[in-house]
Amino acid sequence: MTWERFFSLDWGGLPAGEIIASVALVVAVALGRSLFEHTLRRREQFISEKHWRILARVKNAAFLLIVVGLFLIWAPSLKTFALSLTAFAVAIIIATKELIMCLSGGVVRVVSNSARVGDWVEIGGVRGQVVNMDLLTVTLQEIHSDGRSYEFTGRLVSIPNAVFLTAPVRNETFYGRYVYHKFTLTFEPGAEIDAMEKLVRDSLERDMEPHMELARRYNATIERKAGLDLQDVEPEIIFETTNEAKIRMNVSAFLPTRNAIRFEQNAVRAALGHLSAAADEGRA
Repeated sequence: MTWERFFSLDWGGLPAGEIIASVALVVAVALGRSLFEHTLRRREQFISEKHWRILARVKNAAFLLIVVGLFLIWAPSLKTFALSLTAFAVAIIIATKELIMCLSGGVVRVVSNSARVGDWVEIGGVRGQVVNMDLLTVTLQEIHSDGRSYEFTGRLVSIPNAVFLTAPVRNETFYGRYVYHKFTLTFEPGAEIDAMEKLVRDSLERDMEPHMELARRYNATIERKAGLDLQDVEPEIIFETTNEAKIRMNVSAFLPTRNAIRFEQNAVRAALGHLSAAADEGRA
């Protein structure tokens, strides 16, 4: 076996050349230091403080020489190892990117306290009630997302926590009992808007009468927690005109969430009934 082949052997995954050079360096430096110390001791019967300092410096110099020498010997292999380690780390990060984002999003959710179990929320365009949260996902009992209906769809939606890093989170917890419900009625020009307003308002107030006291307390609680002066619980009606020169009635009322659509339909039917009666009188 030639020396070139011997030095190129791979011993247990380690290059033979670097191993032999390292051993030779350590042995040579150790022998050199021992020889120097032995020579010094032979010349002097008693080693003075000056000589102790010389021996200490030689010892430190020998150690430094070994460190520098080993670094120079193993530098090529360390470079290859570092590149391999970096490539491995990058591969791991790429492979677990979504997992890391989900864990980070979970931390953001906990720190910001943006959602808790039982809250009504809208996350990334999905509305629902939070029924479960873990390190990776949030599970919602989905609610119709048209903004007008407050009924559950019967579907469970699992949302990865990574969404908390990129999408806004709207907490609509108070919608669970009462909601600022809005709807619109459009009339032809010449309609009796005062009569329409009275019919709609009377219908809403009649339906809300059993709930009014609780609605006021709930509204006051929301204002206190939010630190805001919110709309009153009484119905608010605003008129405007459309581009087609029609009259639009915008109605907003603080209604029980479960009954909001039914109360709206009662008010709409009252207005349509008056319009129908007026039309019959006109034809007569």
